[in-house]
Amino acid sequence: MGQLIMLGTLFGLIAVIFGAVIYFDPEARGPREEQTADGADR
Repeated sequence: MGQLIMLGTLFGLIAVIFGAVIYFDPEARGPREEQTADGADR
């Protein structure tokens, strides 16, 4: 039973850290389709 708790905690922490990185780091989400004021792609 202890193994399940430890594995659940491990994978839970991995998921929380991964989610926090995606949420707080815009570059980790991949390039966005942004345009400048003159309409040209960046």
